[in-house]
Amino acid sequence: MRMKALLFLSTILFLSGHSLGQSAQVTNGALFRTFMIETNFGRGTTFSIDVDNREYWITAKHMFTGIKAGPAGVFNTKRVQANILSQIGDGDEGHDLHWMTENFSVIDPGKDIDILVLVPDHLLVDFPRDFTLRAGAKDVGLGGDCEFLGFPYGGGWKTKIQDAKDPNKENWVWLPYIKHCTPSARLQEKGVGIWVLDGINNEGFSGGPVLYATGPKQEVFAVISGFHQEPLEVLPAPNPGENQTSSIPPSPKLPGTKSKEPGKEIVNANSGFIIAFDIEPAIKAIQNDPIGPLRPEASSK
Repeated sequence: MRMKALLFLSTILFLSGHSLGQSAQVTNGALFRTFMIETNFGRGTTFSIDVDNREYWITAKHMFTGIKAGPAGVFNTKRVQANILSQIGDGDEGHDLHWMTENFSVIDPGKDIDILVLVPDHLLVDFPRDFTLRAGAKDVGLGGDCEFLGFPYGGGWKTKIQDAKDPNKENWVWLPYIKHCTPSARLQEKGVGIWVLDGINNEGFSGGPVLYATGPKQEVFAVISGFHQEPLEVLPAPNPGENQTSSIPPSPKLPGTKSKEPGKEIVNANSGFIIAFDIEPAIKAIQNDPIGPLRPEASSK
């Protein structure tokens, strides 16, 4: 079965307008083009975009290398295989996961860019050409609002929606979580654009799109890579009698060997700074190698 069963166009009409609710930034085009991906290194996020009427999938490079920290390096493998979670769930209550195993050609946007472009052998989503994500960062302002999508800890959420073609039918749909962020800085390291976002990232959002603005002006401008870790000292347990309302006097010293003081330990915590790579090199790499499958409207002209 081909992946276009991932999402039928008729199911996306349960939301009116372009945005999810009155206060949300995320559009239908972003929400329904973001999927869970599973590789040998775990579960993360991928999203589909159209460039020049061709379909491409974007995710984090470390989803296929396992290298979460340090330089991403060059990805030399030309073909990869991955599982994609269909948005349409099986079963009356939507409990069954509907995984599709697909093969992809690979486009590497460049050395040490934690982005990988996956090129399917055939169209995986049944969308019209105008139901896509705009890619770019032209209007992104520091200190503004942004959103990012993904599947934390390998899980999503599901909702039951009415089928637009059959009012008597409802479908369970698996969707990504939406999280808020703020563009804090845009760094340049060896010519690579890296966005530092203020927000809380979780495992599983790797490869997800970072979005700015809403409606027809919405842009995906970066791809989630990870979060900056902050070393925190683990406090030792208090001695007996400490932290009490009435202080107990010190006890007499006893002969013999005294137990050693617990050593200080450090844990790496989430600092609240998210690392995301600018999507521009991925778009340029796609345009330099236009091998994605064409939309039917384009191929017939």
